[in-house]
Amino acid sequence: MTGFSFAFDEITLVLFTTLAPSGAVAYLLMSLPVMLGRATGDAARRLNQLTCLPLVIAMVGLVASATHLGNPSNALYVFTGVGRSPLSTEVGCAVAFLALAGIYWLYSFAEHPRRGLQRGLLAAIDVAIAAFVVAVAFAYHVDTIITWSLPLVPASLVLNSLVGGPLIALVGFALARWPVSRAALCGLAAAAFVANTVVYVVLGAWLHPLANELATVGQLVPAYPAFAATFVLLSVCGIALSWRAADGAQGRKAVSSGQAMPAPAAAPAEQGAATDSLAVADAPTEQGAAPAEQGDATAEQGDAPAANGLPGDLHYVVVRAIGALLALAGIFVMRFVFYMTHLTVGLGV
Repeated sequence: MTGFSFAFDEITLVLFTTLAPSGAVAYLLMSLPVMLGRATGDAARRLNQLTCLPLVIAMVGLVASATHLGNPSNALYVFTGVGRSPLSTEVGCAVAFLALAGIYWLYSFAEHPRRGLQRGLLAAIDVAIAAFVVAVAFAYHVDTIITWSLPLVPASLVLNSLVGGPLIALVGFALARWPVSRAALCGLAAAAFVANTVVYVVLGAWLHPLANELATVGQLVPAYPAFAATFVLLSVCGIALSWRAADGAQGRKAVSSGQAMPAPAAAPAEQGAATDSLAVADAPTEQGAAPAEQGDATAEQGDAPAANGLPGDLHYVVVRAIGALLALAGIFVMRFVFYMTHLTVGLGV
């Protein structure tokens, strides 16, 4: 007896808990430059419109979870339990996030959007995102399922979202041509990954002796160490690719700058320093331009033809996307294992 069949039956929930929290965290991270006033003008417009990427990822997960309903026509009754039912609270937070994000995305196409209104909406969206991720984490903390009621189970899902979210956000920032700190986002994903790995090791030790009258966790998930090792391998590869893509992007920007504006002999060192500072969202331009102008200058630079003749630097965008996909694949593996460990009190699995 293994838990594979049960986890496969719940594959839509595996997709939901893999994609939706990570997509929501990526949306939060992509909204910060606009909400904090660092991005304005065309740069802010590009970021606002590219938030559709994490939003679509989160929606794919939510749509997948909707197929789990026995009778979709009864879906509206879910809202009657918000506040007392963890699953209803999870759905309510998800709807609040999607509704606010959808309104904001449509408003981002306005000819003259009001910055104050945009920043207020983004603050509300970010609060909804935090509530949604926490609600999802605790929705499966069920006392009658002995393997899911462990104190570190909610932490594992929150950390999952902090591994996948920053890497998805890196893809969005690249598409929007917004210079973002490689150290901040890759560092956040790496720190969350280390903590997530520790949590999975501890959970493995806690889960192994658990059993009921029909089965043990060792029977349900006989290869837990192999699954955890797969998560580690995929996550490390994903984070490493995202980090390397950021390095390549900065190097190509430096070369592009050198070709566009020849500098005196002492300029290469200064140019390298300027390239390093470009990785920070609020870094000034070489000529002391305002932050809003920085975004526009970055956009023009991103529009330059790449070596392969394609518009923009598509190479490092693709590499970042592959990195994010690898990390999400690792998260998917451990979310699948989570459902494999389904073991209830008494006579049941």
